[in-house]
Amino acid sequence: MTLGGSIWLPHLIKLIRDVFRRPEIRIIAHQIPQIGYTSFGPIINEAIAFSVRHRDIVISSIKIRLKHESGEEKILSWQGITQRLGQLTAPEGGSIAWDKELSALAIKITEKEVEEKFIRFQEEAYYTKREQYDSEIAKKLSYLSEKGKYDADEFLESEEMTRLYSFIKQWFNWKQGKYTLTFEIDSPEKFRLKDNLYKFTLNPLNIEQLESNKDLIQLSYEDLLKSSIEGYKPHNINWNWVNPKLEKSPNA
Repeated sequence: MTLGGSIWLPHLIKLIRDVFRRPEIRIIAHQIPQIGYTSFGPIINEAIAFSVRHRDIVISSIKIRLKHESGEEKILSWQGITQRLGQLTAPEGGSIAWDKELSALAIKITEKEVEEKFIRFQEEAYYTKREQYDSEIAKKLSYLSEKGKYDADEFLESEEMTRLYSFIKQWFNWKQGKYTLTFEIDSPEKFRLKDNLYKFTLNPLNIEQLESNKDLIQLSYEDLLKSSIEGYKPHNINWNWVNPKLEKSPNA
């Protein structure tokens, strides 16, 4: 072996060792996700368990790439995380779930235990395009408040709120048919990802149930803007959710 070869050999061995010791993340997704559509746009709520081999790793982002059989794609990113810590026994009997709300900034996965999280995924593009409507509404509210002219009923029927209602309704993009769901993970470290490809199907009844939520959008804002008014009785809105079966894709 030449001198140059002997110098590079330890570096080469380290590179090979790093590749084989690279963290391997496995995703275990709950078979029954919550698919929704509210004033927050399209939503997927999903319980996910993470396991990792070789060494601990920090996840900085989790996204869902959703592709309809028509070829249409959308990206939903994590907006909130809940961790189930256990069950508490209530004084009157029965049990109460003990959950902890986590920040959707980063989570650490360790080799010692499987991490289970309940994650809310929402569409990034929806919030990007909605900003202009929220900005117009904030300006109008500020102006009316300064002038002492704010009236909740009139504001709910204002041009600014009407445009927001229309935008939310036009953003309904769930379709009947088959979807491919791919979990995409980011981390400061290099890693391998396994079991991240799934599929589900929405039928005509699912679409009808979700689309009926359009009728609740304006009522939800009425509850929001009038909740502090004495004597106001909220509508206690119950959004419709659907629960298709999530199946692991054979290509995962």
